[in-house]
Amino acid sequence: MNYKLVTVCVLLLAALVFVAGCVDSNDPSETPTPTPTVTPTVNPDFSLTPGPTDEFPAGKDVTVQIGRDSNKPTITATYAGGKGTNQVSRIEVTLYRADDSQIITQQFGKEPKIGTELVFEGSSTPSTSDRVKVVAYYYSGEVVVVSDDLYTYKNRT
Repeated sequence: MNYKLVTVCVLLLAALVFVAGCVDSNDPSETPTPTPTVTPTVNPDFSLTPGPTDEFPAGKDVTVQIGRDSNKPTITATYAGGKGTNQVSRIEVTLYRADDSQIITQQFGKEPKIGTELVFEGSSTPSTSDRVKVVAYYYSGEVVVVSDDLYTYKNRT
């Protein structure tokens, strides 16, 4: 009878180990390898359509000049000053690249100096228009869209 009790205990212990999930199987066919799913990511903020610009609050106008080199894909934003220069906390310039849907933002630091430049590498595909948006942030909390336009790379070589 001792033999039967030991056998029952061993079987009970094996069943408990199996139920607890402690049994390791070396058979890789039991766990199927999932097929990766590639989901294209779309940046909801990306758009090549310029939006409206804002009116400056009285006495707070600033100017940023945007230029595109016709021989290179370079786009330059130059701070040109204005009556609101001392009231601006920062000015952000955002490039929306047409050829790869990248959004690149740079900013003129606190109290930007006249003549300060930000240089962007725009799309390199000829006849491609990139969007450049300029937004001024004031110490008062006001936010003004200064400009929002398309700039075309012509590649005149």
